[in-house]
Amino acid sequence: MKRAYLLPLLAIALFCSLFSYPGISVAKTLHQPSFLIVGGSRQVIVDIPAGYIKGRPTPLLIDLHGYMGNGISEKGFSRLQVAAASHSIIYAAPDGSVDQNGDKFWNASTTCCNFYKSKVDDAAYIKSLVKEISAKVSIDPKRIYLFGHSNGDFMVYKYACTYPNTIAAIGGIAGAMNFKPAACAVKTAVNVLHIHGTSDEVVNYDGGFMYQNQYPAVKETIGQWLAIDKCSSPPVVGSPFDIVVDLPGAETTPTKYTCPTSTVELWTIANGLHRPVLDWNFGNRVIDWFLAHPRK
Repeated sequence: MKRAYLLPLLAIALFCSLFSYPGISVAKTLHQPSFLIVGGSRQVIVDIPAGYIKGRPTPLLIDLHGYMGNGISEKGFSRLQVAAASHSIIYAAPDGSVDQNGDKFWNASTTCCNFYKSKVDDAAYIKSLVKEISAKVSIDPKRIYLFGHSNGDFMVYKYACTYPNTIAAIGGIAGAMNFKPAACAVKTAVNVLHIHGTSDEVVNYDGGFMYQNQYPAVKETIGQWLAIDKCSSPPVVGSPFDIVVDLPGAETTPTKYTCPTSTVELWTIANGLHRPVLDWNFGNRVIDWFLAHPRK
């Protein structure tokens, strides 16, 4: 009986000793994931990763949904929420405004997807989110990233054309720049990752029209950024890799353009659709690409 009573006491004594024994600091390993809410009337939940330490500059990723989607659907689609947490990145997936049809959208370009001519300034809204988050937690200003899908990708480009000095890199899938290059008159280089399926049935790889509004082909979107970033080196085509669940083999081919102070890269998904079923490694690949491209 005495032995049975002694065992729990010994376990408690051992646990307590961890907090007092020189050289062991349990407190530094007990950071739990948490969140904060920003955005005022357009509230956004911001994920704070486990291991976050106040005062230590931490990367931030903003992830933008497509037309008729929302922040929750984007988290499930892009796989970036889980990847951000595993890479100790602060993450937020805000909602766009609601149009007259009751659908959420971003006021990104003449093509997509402000179909009811709203005057909402979503670029300013996203900038305000970055500012508010930075005031509440320790954000690394050289590692602020934007990603988007479809209308969200259009919005990512709009933001980069409006506030290029506030971000390190942008990335997105199935979007496009404005058809008129003059709409993006910036001179600041930005790291750009564009991902697109060759069989995209909504935003065609070779360009087209959406409700009589023209958008450029992928090569023209890339070309605009090559001009902005003053890229002159020939592209380097890398080895294909797999990021789409329902396509066989290594369906995605990277093409990289190295520029004086930035990188422009295209991932072409052979036979990829507008909303491909992405595997879990997709999020990790995108995060790794972002982290390799801080703002200089």
